[in-house]
Amino acid sequence: MKLKSIWYQLGQAVSQNLVIKGTLILTTAGFLTRIIGFYNRIFLAGLIGAAQMGIYQLIFPLYMVAFSLTTCGNELALTKLVSSYRSRGDMATAKAFFRVCFFVNLISGLLVSILMYKNAAWLCTHILNAPECSACLKTICFGIPFMSMKGAIHGYFLGLENSGVHGISDLLEQTAKVYGLYLLATYICIRKQYDASFAVWGIVIGEVVAFIYSVAALELHNHKAVESTGYIDATVNKSPCNGIRKSRSCTPRPLFLHQILRLFLKDSVPLTTNRLALTVLQSIESIMIPTVLLLYYKDSNISLATFGVFSGMAFPFIMFPSTITNSLSTMLLPAVSSASSTLNNGYLSRLCEKSLHFCLLIGMFSTITFYIFGTEIGEVFFQNKEAGIYLYQLSFLCPLIYLATTLASILNGMGFATHNLVLTVIATVIRISFIKLLIPQIGMTGYIAGMFTSYLFLTLACLNKLEKTISIRLHFLESVFLPGCVFTALGAVAFFGYRHIIPTLTGKIPVIIILLSIIALYGIISFVPFLITTYKASRQPR
Repeated sequence: MKLKSIWYQLGQAVSQNLVIKGTLILTTAGFLTRIIGFYNRIFLAGLIGAAQMGIYQLIFPLYMVAFSLTTCGNELALTKLVSSYRSRGDMATAKAFFRVCFFVNLISGLLVSILMYKNAAWLCTHILNAPECSACLKTICFGIPFMSMKGAIHGYFLGLENSGVHGISDLLEQTAKVYGLYLLATYICIRKQYDASFAVWGIVIGEVVAFIYSVAALELHNHKAVESTGYIDATVNKSPCNGIRKSRSCTPRPLFLHQILRLFLKDSVPLTTNRLALTVLQSIESIMIPTVLLLYYKDSNISLATFGVFSGMAFPFIMFPSTITNSLSTMLLPAVSSASSTLNNGYLSRLCEKSLHFCLLIGMFSTITFYIFGTEIGEVFFQNKEAGIYLYQLSFLCPLIYLATTLASILNGMGFATHNLVLTVIATVIRISFIKLLIPQIGMTGYIAGMFTSYLFLTLACLNKLEKTISIRLHFLESVFLPGCVFTALGAVAFFGYRHIIPTLTGKIPVIIILLSIIALYGIISFVPFLITTYKASRQPR
């Protein structure tokens, strides 16, 4: 069959699978958002300088705490509930959950922003140990209510398995953050020198623009739903009552407001607690590492430099492929919740198996890529050999990190948020224990060992819980051994080719372009067998 026909058939299969389609949309938006964010850092560094840039970065732990308290858990809970009730054909209740979530987010967003604004000086002095951050923290408080309300809208659309609003909103937020600040600095608030608090207005502008777009998307969606001739919502009705619109026996029993609020809080509280605990514990990690490194290096400058190389250069690179798996996890939550609520265990098992298989492929490819090209990436991108060494050491974490994220999303969709909370806290305590015990003895290698141990525990524990709930089968031969052999062989060829191309093209083409092109070509060739398998599966009768 011609390549064009195969590509068309593959596109048809993808467009009919909402999980894959949503993952592709969120992944594309995620990559573009990261690129714009990278540009934003360059722009801010030139606008406010390195010292003010450091002050700007210091407020983000508190901002993430506000996000955890007002948005994250509620958004995930709403996604799960909307997907569950939509699969039963009860869109009236699904919309009632949205209204409750929107109101809860608005109130919590206002309360948190007011409390943070009034106590900004105390928080910056006693928590961040940086009184000069007070103006930045006060400024960012204006964006928190918009962030929380926007989160409710995103959760509603994700529950409908509509990822486009979320992706476009994030992209608009990043774009508005950069160009809004540029317009302020160029035409409105023209100054000779700018500080960190001025830069924070870019975040507020981004949140407001993203909120306005989300509201407009919601209004358009509701208008189309009213005009549609089907059920209340224009989405496909998968309930047993499909096509029997006027039958009283098929009319969902309405829930009272206190029941809706109770069900919503039952899901949102564990998820919010999970996220908040993770944010707080990660903040403790970030504060502890430079302090404990001082016991190993006996020099504060070396300790801070080492931590900066690890957290600012190496680890973000390791997490870059997680844009794909994070997008998959976002789309898995409503899909798993819908299948679980309708007791469609066969579909649920296949969905989990394919998702975990895909995460294993991405994880193993990332491991081999960073293992082989880690040193080159460190030297080419950062002119830092130490960053390359950390990439080499961290490469083995990739399958565990990506699998743990996906497994957590699946378990959340199945209603095991509290179980996830316990496992996440245990995994974080493991890392903190390694920080305390091993970093003073062997430096950052001790922390990497702690990360590997904690993610291994988290992955195995989540997988054990999943296997006890549903039947899943992952074949070692096709999920691990064969892909590992293919990725390793092609990776060796790619590295050999890179080493031989560099001497001939040095001075003609930038090294960074050559490296990225080789890795991209390696990735395309490596995943061709996976695409062919997906195509063949789409051709089989169901």
